[in-house]
Amino acid sequence: MKKVISQLWISMILLSACSAAKIQPPTATPTSPPTNTPEPTITPTSIPPTPASRFIELKSGGFSLAIQPDLDFDTDDYSVNISDKQGKLVISLNGKPYIESSYTLESFLGKYVVEIGSRGGSFIQSAPYEIIIDGMSGLAVDLTGNFLNDPVAGKAIIISPGKNFVIFGLGISNLATDENDWIESGSVIFDVLIESIEFNAEVKD
Repeated sequence: MKKVISQLWISMILLSACSAAKIQPPTATPTSPPTNTPEPTITPTSIPPTPASRFIELKSGGFSLAIQPDLDFDTDDYSVNISDKQGKLVISLNGKPYIESSYTLESFLGKYVVEIGSRGGSFIQSAPYEIIIDGMSGLAVDLTGNFLNDPVAGKAIIISPGKNFVIFGLGISNLATDENDWIESGSVIFDVLIESIEFNAEVKD
């Protein structure tokens, strides 16, 4: 059922447009006053290898990003859609040509969020605030509300790496089983993805 919900979320989004394991450092053992006894040798703790993130490039979408190995995703020329294996988190990121004179980034983002919500729920948006992606300034809004009759929380972002192109999207966590899913997991995954974005040279000014 959770997988079905995840697929439905992704389908609806397309219509409109984890904690990491912490390796504790070795604990130093208190030593006695200096004696002739050699100090014990500390054996380095081996760190198990972790699967590498998958690097995805969307040539028509104008950007590339690294997707964590525990996430499912599908792509087309202009967008990537990502979900966690529990079906609680859905992320959509898109790139498309943009006429700067038609919309400001803020109005474009607001229209996008309203359109998404109208196809399965409704969102309350925070005031927009600045984010930095690949060294460039963009906008984000925090989201709360409902989607497909479940409570949700998330974030929507937008940035224009060049005057004629815009990259936008959102991440949403389903809070039906845990009201802290976005705060504790979804937002972390989303932010890591966003921080990995690199813009293609052809869409930059």
